[in-house]
Amino acid sequence: MRSRIARDRERKRQRRATFFYAQLKREVLSCLPRHEVEEVAGQCGFYRRAPQQIRAIEFALCCALGATAEGRRGFASVWRLLGAAAGVDVARSAVTQRFGEGSARLLEQLAHRAIARLPNPQHPELLGKLREFDHVLANDGTVLRLSPLLKKLFPATRTNVVKAAGKLHATADLVHRRIVDIELTGERHSELAVARSKPIVRNALYINDLGYNSYDYFRDLCDGGAELLARLKEGANPTVIQISHGVRAPAASLGKKLKDLTFTKSHDTFDLVAEFPTSTGTVLLRVVGVRNPETGEYHCYLTSLPPDMLTAEEIACLYALRWQIELLFKLLKSSCHLDHLNTGNVDAVRTHVYASILAATILSALLTTAATSAGVDPRELSVLAVGAAAPLLAVPLLLLWLERRVTPEELAALILRALAIGCRDQNPARTRQKWGALG
Repeated sequence: MRSRIARDRERKRQRRATFFYAQLKREVLSCLPRHEVEEVAGQCGFYRRAPQQIRAIEFALCCALGATAEGRRGFASVWRLLGAAAGVDVARSAVTQRFGEGSARLLEQLAHRAIARLPNPQHPELLGKLREFDHVLANDGTVLRLSPLLKKLFPATRTNVVKAAGKLHATADLVHRRIVDIELTGERHSELAVARSKPIVRNALYINDLGYNSYDYFRDLCDGGAELLARLKEGANPTVIQISHGVRAPAASLGKKLKDLTFTKSHDTFDLVAEFPTSTGTVLLRVVGVRNPETGEYHCYLTSLPPDMLTAEEIACLYALRWQIELLFKLLKSSCHLDHLNTGNVDAVRTHVYASILAATILSALLTTAATSAGVDPRELSVLAVGAAAPLLAVPLLLLWLERRVTPEELAALILRALAIGCRDQNPARTRQKWGALG
């Protein structure tokens, strides 16, 4: 009887393990198929000579996952992970030489392809209010501190503190919590200029911060079939065209400037339509304010969304969703170590940047897959907590990706090889000199 129960439990465990592996393979590992990576590598010029001891799939995965495992981004982390988990025993210089124009193109294309294949979990509660939109997007940028050797190519704005700096511009899907578009420029490149250079996504809602406040840009969004939501600049003073509520003497207030209005104390919000100047005319936008009960001041927003779709209070709650892109940037810099770019090689910088993006994309796919397998809402899992767990996931995930079946004996060899190959003294002469002094 006991043996039968044990066999049933073992079969059940095997079925669950098979199910989890199939799900992980379908939703995570399939975002970078080996045959496709090799094809892209050939097109990008990653392979420069034969035989190729370092394959493109192994290089790309070790670039992405190496920094999450070791806590810093650099050539050494890629070399150690290649030698330990992928079983590629090459000189460190051979890995360093791989960071060139071909590797930058390879990682860039793989990052974009992986982003396009991310699973899309449903969020009924949020989409109930926003089901009319295909996407809810936010633009933002973050500064990357670079090696001083790159100060001519990437001059910083505060050269007395940082000599060289770049800027990563990203568009994030706020509902599904993932980055969907990226561009790397110098720090002095305007975030608004990058956003305006990109095609407008029709039937999308853009939620942007004050750095993207441009009435010409807002007009372009409306003309392009998109909607917008943004904070109102403190100095903005448009002309009032229509008043819904929250303003004293509404009829007499029409045609006045926003700062000349008197708001009623019976409402904690106000809602009106105002006219904003553009370079070719004007644009009409809805302006709402929500009073802060502690300070008595209004938090003001402007939007193209109509009042019958979202109230003023819901507009304020919806704007808070923009915080997701800040969390994604924190994930990139903390867990994917986008800040560790201490190299004077421009192509190596680009390779590391897109490797960080690829790592964040893999972690986003893992989050969604884990939530789906457990039957919970993906919003119940923290993106930053998944990033903190990344060092525990990097090596097992790489072994699964490369379809390496590891026995206990092979695992022991992997551990010892990681130490013997990847942890060698990088300055043996100096160390021996100190030993000699002790003799």
